[in-house]
Amino acid sequence: MFIFPEDLDKRLGWKPGRAERLARQRRLPHVLLPDGSIRFKWEEIEPLIVAVPAAMLDRSGPGACCDG
Repeated sequence: MFIFPEDLDKRLGWKPGRAERLARQRRLPHVLLPDGSIRFKWEEIEPLIVAVPAAMLDRSGPGACCDG
């Protein structure tokens, strides 16, 4: 099933127009319809989403606070 660019923007919390712009720059997989409009397949977009864990704080390096 195809997703409209506006719907992809909403799903990913992007400003309107970003998904279409990235597709036109060939940075997102998409389907180009005969009338020139762009659609996306969620099955192709979802694997591109990567969870990034929060960085661990290193309290032993420069700028570490003293305990006393």
